[in-house]
Parts: sequence; C-alpha cells; structure tokens
Amino acid sequence: MTGLLPAMVLAPLLLAPLVVHPALRWLVLIAPLPSLAGLALLPPDATLDLPWLLFGTALGFDETTRVFLLFTALVWSLAAVSVVERLGTEPGTGRFRLLFLLALAGNLWLILAREPVGFYVGFALMGLAAYGLILHPGGLTRRRAGRIYLAMTLIGELALFVALLLMARTQGVTWSLPETPTPDGAVITLLLIGFGIKAGLMPLHPWLPLAYGAAPAPAAAVLSGAMSKVALLGWLRLLPLGQVALPEWGMLFVWLGLVSLLTALGAGLMQTDPRRVLAYSSISKAGLFVLLLGLLLLEPQLAPVGVGALTLYAAHHALVKSGLFLGLGLRDPDPARPLVRAGLILLALALAGAPMTSGALAKYVLKPVLVSPGWIWLDLALMLATVATALLMARFVWLIWPAPSVVEIARAQSQAANRSSEPQTPIGPLPVFPIWSLAAWILLLGLVAGFPFVLGEPSAWPTNTGAMLIAALIAAPPALAIWRRAPGSGRPARRRSLGDLAVPAEPILAAQFWAGRALFGRWNATVETARAHLYGLGERVGSPPPDPERTLRAWPTAGRLWLGVTVLLLLLVLIAP
Repeated sequence: MTGLLPAMVLAPLLLAPLVVHPALRWLVLIAPLPSLAGLALLPPDATLDLPWLLFGTALGFDETTRVFLLFTALVWSLAAVSVVERLGTEPGTGRFRLLFLLALAGNLWLILAREPVGFYVGFALMGLAAYGLILHPGGLTRRRAGRIYLAMTLIGELALFVALLLMARTQGVTWSLPETPTPDGAVITLLLIGFGIKAGLMPLHPWLPLAYGAAPAPAAAVLSGAMSKVALLGWLRLLPLGQVALPEWGMLFVWLGLVSLLTALGAGLMQTDPRRVLAYSSISKAGLFVLLLGLLLLEPQLAPVGVGALTLYAAHHALVKSGLFLGLGLRDPDPARPLVRAGLILLALALAGAPMTSGALAKYVLKPVLVSPGWIWLDLALMLATVATALLMARFVWLIWPAPSVVEIARAQSQAANRSSEPQTPIGPLPVFPIWSLAAWILLLGLVAGFPFVLGEPSAWPTNTGAMLIAALIAAPPALAIWRRAPGSGRPARRRSLGDLAVPAEPILAAQFWAGRALFGRWNATVETARAHLYGLGERVGSPPPDPERTLRAWPTAGRLWLGVTVLLLLLVLIAP
C-alpha cells in the first residue's frame, strides 16, 4: 500500500504528456485521485524512503500533512473539472493542461516530502509551471502579470534555496521534516522573504493582484486555494515553533502581519474588480498567518494548539477562496445565475467569518492563540480587521450583483439588430451549459456549509456576531443611498472607481478636489513666474555660442590657457620641496 505515496506524485507527472491531446483531456480528472485514495487507505504515519532518488527522497504523512493534502487534492480535483469542461479544446488548452498537471505534481511533492531536497524541487516545479497557467490564453495584461509573477517567484525560490543550504551546513541534506535544525537570523529572514512572496505578504505582494485578476478561473482557484498555502506549510515546517522562544523575531512577525492584515483590507475596499477584491483578501489572510506565527515564536508552549488552529484555518480559507474564483467563472450561464449568486454570497459570508459558517469556526479555534499575549491593542486591531473583512465581502457582493451574463448581452445585441437595418457583427455561439462544473461547485458549497457543523461545536457557531452587526450598521446607509440613486432596474446608475460604499463622502471628496485644484493652480502660477524670470536673465546674459569648443580651439584663447598652465606648473616645481 505504501506504493500509493509515490503514485500521488507520479500520476500527474505521467499523465501530463498525454493530456496535450484534446481527446485525452479527461485524464486531468484522474491525476488527483491517488492522493484522495491514499488519504483514505494509508495509515496516518505512512512513510516511504527512496534512497536512490536525488540525495535520498522520503515521502510520508503527519497530522498537518494529511490536512494540507486533503484540501489540496480537493481544490485541484474541482478545478480539474472546470479545466476539462469549460476550457474544452480551445487553442492552447493542451499546453494549459500539461502545465496544470506539472504544477499539481510539484504541489503534492512538497506536501509529502520529508526532506529538504524534495520539498524544494516540488516548490520550484509548482512555481514555474504556474507561470504558464497565468499566461493562458495570452494578451498584454496576462503577459505583464506573468512577467511580474515569474520575477518574484524566482526571487522567492532563490531565497528558499539559500535558506535550505544554510540549514544544511550542520545537518547535511538528509534531515527529516519537520524535525529541522534551529535556524539562525539569516535563515529566518530568507524564509520570510521566500514564503512571503508565495503567500503575498506585504510588501512582497505586487504579483498577486495581477495574477489573480488575469489567470483563468481554474488557475486562480488553485493559485489562491492550494499553491499559496504552501507558504504557511513551509513556515510551519522550517521555523522553530515550539522549540525555542524568539522574542525579537516574534514581534517582527506580529507587526509585519498586522500591517499586511489591515493595509490589504483598506486597499481591497477601493477595488472595482471582484477578482482583485479577493486578491487583497488573500493578502490580508497572509498577514493574519504571519501574525499568528509571530505569537507562536513569542510563546513556544502555544505551538501544539496554534499549529492545529492554523492548519484548520488554512483548510477553510482554501476551500472558500477556490470556491469564490470557480463561482466567478460560472456566472455566465443564464439558468444558473441565481444559484451561483446565492452560492457566492454564502462563500463571501464564510470568508468574512459570519456566524454559523466555517469562518466563524476557524476564528473560534484561533482564540487561544490570539488572547494569550493579553494585548488590548491587538484585540482592537483584530476586531477592526474582522469588521473590515465583512465590509470587503460586502463590496465583493456589490460588484458581482449587477454583472450581466453572456446570454443577456447576446439578447440585447439581438434586439438591437432587429431594431436596426444596418448589418451587425455576429455574436457567435452561446456558451455550453457547464453541468459538471456546476455540480462540482455545488459539492464544494456543501463541504463549506457543513464545515462548522461537522468539525465544530455549538459554542463556536455565534463567533463574530458583534463584528458582523457593526459591519452591517456601517455598510447599510451608503448601500441604501446608492440603491436609491439607481434607476428603476435596481442597478447603480454608474460605477465609481473609489468604491461605491464611499458615496456619502462625496462632499468631502469634492472639497478636496477643489482645494487641490486651487493649490496646484497657485503652484503652477509660481512656476511660470520663476520660469519667466530665468528666461529674462538668460536674455540679459546672452546666449552661449553654438560650438563652445571652437572658442577654446582659437589661438588667442588656447595660447592664454597654455601659458597659464605652464606658469602654474613652474610655480609648483619651485614651491615643491
């Protein structure tokens, strides 16, 4: 049965060359199945040593590995259904499927790896293959996002490679994960940079909003739900959690996480693209992960509880975030729009941590770690973050609500063509109803909806009730004001780039605009006056000759310079001792 361990990695690697052919694209669905089978059939502590591979490869399970492997395999399986059905046989999809399976193999390898070489090889394979997923199906926007992603990914991989080399100086390359040697300050810095780029921690996040906004829905789902979580897994395995207290590094992690947590939420509220809203939500959650890791570095005795709570939170976030991106890709088919919209609202509530959702349970299990320092300012900051996350999800729901479907656009074009005698551009065939993708997505909704009731206890269900009420009181007045401005269709009259929730602040914004206009007008007048004075001074002095070197080459001037230099040299000779 231990043969299932290498089969988890080998299945996507062996199937990758075959799925390029359109007729064999369904093989993508088989690649994650050995991982699910292994979780069901293998014992919790199954291991396998392969001394002939690389420097000695070892694969195996532990409690954290099993949870990460479970939600990773689920996310990739659900995304695979969308790859096969939604992308179909369009140009370039063969290359997309190939890279999809290579990235899956790397993701599974680094999760199962029990030694540093296999962990790094899987990390690099996953990161490089994801570059092609972001580029599909091409275009300037995707190429730009891909370039930035690739550049930052290479920086992160180099940082991780150097960190592992420094750790191997004393232990060699055969130490067993997660029993790693205690890293020094340089190694912790490199781990923070390498995994911080993958997680999207501020200020290492610039690639993330671009990639999430440009990648196809299945690629964005695995990027946000599975690939980004390997950063947390890497920190859990390579940082000395529970071994030794590191107060300085712990406080650094806490402050970096807090800044990323709050700043990303504020930036997300200003976005007008729902995908970018979700991207900044992921950046915020990366900040929360780093903050919690900092608390574990401050108090090592919290490590057993904290690692389990972080693992559960990662599972919740992976399922919800991948479901949101897959749901955004399912909004076009007209018959499914009400169902998809309701499902997206359910997932948004879960991501906000509303009561009776998986987010409430995830926040509940984190409480022992969050309250351990006894810092009042931390409690207030986390309450503010919870309220801001709820507002961010309200912003997301507002942005997806008025989006017209492909069918509505086609119907409007057809009606316009009937009213006009001018020839119209053909609108092309309507999309095929994605029955299997929708069924897989509904299965994911069921998992998320049952998450708090299967894994949690009743005391966890009302978590965050107060924060949700505060967010509702803040969001309701501007939302009603915007809705009343809308025409009879119930949709906003226009979209504002600064965020529709800020409409009541328009008088303040208008005052700022006019004040800025007056200030810059006075500044421009001052600059023009100074420029006029400079031009006048230049006219009085006279314009320079067109060829200044010609004057220097003329004999009277050159002769005087030659005599002057000669006299200066003679004086230096006479004065020198």
